[in-house]
Amino acid sequence: MTRLFFRFYLGVIMILFVAWVIQAYVFRGTTESANIQVIEAALGGGALSARDDLIAGGPDNFIVTLKEVQTRFAYPVMIVERSDRQMPAATLERLGRGDAVFHSNKIYAAIPDRALLVELGPLPQFAGPTQRNVLLGLGSVFLLVAAAIAILMRPIASQLRTVERAALAIADGDLSARIDDGKRKRGLPIVGAFNAMADRVEQLLRSQKELLQAVSHELRTPLARIKFATELVRSAVGKAKRNERLDAIDDATDNLDDLVGELLDYTRHDEACEHPERELSCVNDLVSNAIAVHAPLHSSVRFHGLDTAPPINVMTYQAGLSRAIENLISNAGKYSSTQVIINANFNEGMLTITVDDDGNGIAESDRDLVFEPFRRLSGKTHQGDVPPGTGLGLALVRRICRGLQGHVTASESPLGGARFEMRLPSS
Repeated sequence: MTRLFFRFYLGVIMILFVAWVIQAYVFRGTTESANIQVIEAALGGGALSARDDLIAGGPDNFIVTLKEVQTRFAYPVMIVERSDRQMPAATLERLGRGDAVFHSNKIYAAIPDRALLVELGPLPQFAGPTQRNVLLGLGSVFLLVAAAIAILMRPIASQLRTVERAALAIADGDLSARIDDGKRKRGLPIVGAFNAMADRVEQLLRSQKELLQAVSHELRTPLARIKFATELVRSAVGKAKRNERLDAIDDATDNLDDLVGELLDYTRHDEACEHPERELSCVNDLVSNAIAVHAPLHSSVRFHGLDTAPPINVMTYQAGLSRAIENLISNAGKYSSTQVIINANFNEGMLTITVDDDGNGIAESDRDLVFEPFRRLSGKTHQGDVPPGTGLGLALVRRICRGLQGHVTASESPLGGARFEMRLPSS
């Protein structure tokens, strides 16, 4: 992380340096060039006038004429050897054409047919910053910007190093590693996002571990029954006994198959990861279909579904909602005495579905526990010929509801038994 910060910082410094060089080039190629033209136009006439006076006075009187010319200028005027001044070829070419040129803060004019130059200057400094001053000023600004960036980046780099340490700790197996967000208001949003991610990862792994332990325990029961019945088949006397024990194996196998199916549904409907497509669904039809499936299994229980008019339509994950309604109706059928009543309505933008039964109900202390995986409360179902569930039905209902941004609760029913209520967004 430190290397990343330094690479980023060096990149910023390089960008500032390139910007400084470009500015220097632009200043030199535009501002300075324009100033030189102005200087040559304004002062070049003086240099040419001095040259003409020297030529008119004759070569033998250069010294006398030069002294007279010097009295007319406020800055030095000299005659110098052309070879004593190092100038670009373009400047020398202009001098050869008889132009007055500006070079090194001086004005030059060439004396024809002689290797001599008339030199005026150094010239007085114009008001305003020079190129050197401008470049130094901008360089100072860039250095201040670089220092400010370093100061501003330091806490960010520190927090990124903290994120890196926490990530490495989690990678090494310490799932409790978190970033201290006591100063989160002054820090990066990534701190809160990272901690939320770590919490979710830890929760998922813990949930998967607990589920694996529970599954291991639950699988032992049907497997033990199958193994025990298999042993009894070998010692069975007569065809009737053998068929009876084979039926026991079939029942245990069916229970095992139901358990595996419930597990697959439970893991598939992860409320934090599932993002199903929503579609327009008729709640009346979903309830009617669920009753048609489960009513034959509970012949002594009367199921009261929704009125056919007006139909209740909602945009939702239809397969998930259908499964949740079926599980609640199936659960109510197992524990009811004579009747199950299903109702649904809209209220403040929420769809509410209630399933009531007239069984023994659920103790208040157990109403949250019934939604935990493999949690079975003590007691016996009214329908003695219906096998007990896997312990995942209500847990799956809660998971589906959370995936749909809703929730499910258990309470006391007006019928005297249990009431399960689902509240889901209506769109």
